[in-house]
Amino acid sequence: MRKILISKILDQIKIAIIEDGKLIHYFMEYEDIQQSIRGNIYKASIDKKAKGIDASFIDIGLGRSAFLSKFNPFQKEMSKSSGAYQISKDNFILVQAVSDYDPRKAPKVSDFIALPSKYCVIVSKPKFFGISKRIECQKERKRFSSLKKLSNKDCGIILRTSSINKKIKDIKNDITSTKKRWREILNDFRKNDSLGMLHQEKSILDNLVREFINDKTYIETDSRLVYNKLKKDLSKNIEIKLAIKNKEIFKKYHIEDEIKNIFFKKIKLKNGAFILVEEKEGLTVVDINSGSSLNNKKETLLNINKIAAIEISRQIVLRNLHGLILIDFIDVKRPKEKREIYKTLSESMKPDKSKHTILPMSKFGIIEMTRQKRGSKISNIISEKCLVCNGYGLIQDKVSVCYEILENILKNNIKGRVSIKINSTIYQNMKDILKKHKNNSDIKKIQFKLIEDFKPIYEQRELYEII
Repeated sequence: MRKILISKILDQIKIAIIEDGKLIHYFMEYEDIQQSIRGNIYKASIDKKAKGIDASFIDIGLGRSAFLSKFNPFQKEMSKSSGAYQISKDNFILVQAVSDYDPRKAPKVSDFIALPSKYCVIVSKPKFFGISKRIECQKERKRFSSLKKLSNKDCGIILRTSSINKKIKDIKNDITSTKKRWREILNDFRKNDSLGMLHQEKSILDNLVREFINDKTYIETDSRLVYNKLKKDLSKNIEIKLAIKNKEIFKKYHIEDEIKNIFFKKIKLKNGAFILVEEKEGLTVVDINSGSSLNNKKETLLNINKIAAIEISRQIVLRNLHGLILIDFIDVKRPKEKREIYKTLSESMKPDKSKHTILPMSKFGIIEMTRQKRGSKISNIISEKCLVCNGYGLIQDKVSVCYEILENILKNNIKGRVSIKINSTIYQNMKDILKKHKNNSDIKKIQFKLIEDFKPIYEQRELYEII
């Protein structure tokens, strides 16, 4: 059974999704802050002078240009059909955000619009009808063929995986309500004279209802407001429980440590092996280490790699890693074993809703994969740059800091009495260095007075101050 825990404190909402006793998803959002523009639909103005190869920069009304690309998430499904899907009027165009603002580049938008709901996606492709590739049952696909007539000259329809085994009546109702919202967006686009947002992606709770809740879901929340909303929006078959007041539900299910571990590079496995996850700007590198697992003579490198592959797939989704991911497995020689590890990783990644591509293991024991960006990495949402290490995850060695202080004093020809207010973490190191070099002629010229500062290192950027 899938368990969903929802904790709300003031305007902060935290959601943890648990399956088979393990945390598989973690989300956090502030109600008054729009953390992402992904999925929002805008009326944008076209700058004809800024056109490039299959792309241009446009204004979506947020005070910063957006990059208009030919992005289409359903390119393969629509490859056999023809016809334009761009919606434009005068110097305006309807676009949808497919990536967020980034300090280095403009957000990416597309003139292909996809409006998702519980069972379908309404798309800006007239008269198109498609069914999710994940629905492999031919009997089920044939059952859905009667819905094709619901697509029209204004929009197309793609049935989502969640429509499997659902009543045609329920799917029809979902399509009808989503088409109604689509018509409202089109009317706003035609009537409004100014550019700006026409549709905002739903809140974290609405997305939860749409993407993760099924008939076998158990929900527990510590918020009366959340409880009332879900009771109203969900069917009576779904069990929703309101936790006792002041009861910390994350502690109750022992997942607080797992949430904290999202920040850690090292992930320990039960067999004694461990995984290292290094998140960089353009890619993520994952390394598997056998650790103490080989102390067990029955343990094999193949088994260690397969256990690691299952955990890595969970961590990729949990941490919302995206872009290029390189996984360095423990080296195995046999091609059959390499294929087995690849198959284990691929099977473990199947439930992931983000599109991903996994390549077979190379001769160096590395599997390369890419994963679609859907929102920000969890580490970016609930962490910030360290003022001490500048985001590197490392700080300067204590001894080298002491020599830096002495270089500052000696190279600037400071003589006589010098007082140094020094952080407590390096106070003893400085004392030892001065004692070691007490007979040095340069040191003898100066009377050092060390003033120990007990302020924690993480609360200050500077480790010392020459008074």
